[in-house]
Amino acid sequence: WYQRRVRGEFYAERRYSTIMVERVTGHDMIDLDIGMTLWEYRCKDVVLWYRRPNGKVIGQPDMTNLKMEDEESTEANKGMTGCHINGKTKVHKVPGYLEVTLKKAGSRNITLPHEIDHVKLGDGEHYGDEGEWHEDIPEIVFNPLRNHVGEEKEGEDTEYHLQLVHTAMEFEMDGPIYDAYQYTFSVKTVKTHERFPGIKLYFDWSPITIRYGVKGYYHADLLGKLISIVGGTFTLALFLHTFLISSANNIYERAFLSSTKLGA
Repeated sequence: WYQRRVRGEFYAERRYSTIMVERVTGHDMIDLDIGMTLWEYRCKDVVLWYRRPNGKVIGQPDMTNLKMEDEESTEANKGMTGCHINGKTKVHKVPGYLEVTLKKAGSRNITLPHEIDHVKLGDGEHYGDEGEWHEDIPEIVFNPLRNHVGEEKEGEDTEYHLQLVHTAMEFEMDGPIYDAYQYTFSVKTVKTHERFPGIKLYFDWSPITIRYGVKGYYHADLLGKLISIVGGTFTLALFLHTFLISSANNIYERAFLSSTKLGA
């Protein structure tokens, strides 16, 4: 009771945000929550790879919590069939990309029509129905690919380049810290150099960290700041007053001397 009383009467909290450059330890593997549909193909023909920028295969992502289910033809999806990919996996925090492609196809000159429901990286426990982590942090900054309809061109890869920024969020004093990744993206299509075209998510990891948190301060500190502001205001007013009086006296003296000379 005493602690609550002291916090309420003498102590308060305020939110803050800051940007810094740091190496985030313990983040060698990042959670990836993905939902997308690849139209016109069955899941038995679809495969996922994680590759280095030069195309060398790192491996297949962990499929334990990542489901691939055939999307049947319905009126809602305009009679199309496809492969729906949804769930969580992990990606290496190294330069590279996740590729969604085909195991087999009749030709390299095919299209890969697709829709992306979401792509989120890092902690995702606070993605709610309101589409927000917090009233000041909209969810869209962590999921700008939401409801994105992909481009499709024959024989070309669709490349999504994600510029990711680590974001550490603490919503309560001494509360848990949530690590998510904001990102922006650009998209382009290029002629494929693989057996078949693919949908590629390139991850560009920024060294910058944005921190949102809560700091505490005592009301006495606030009172000290107010006294400093008031004192500074009076000092400035005194300076302006002295300057104006001095200027007015100089002008008056010059005018008086000028009129005396003219009278003489």
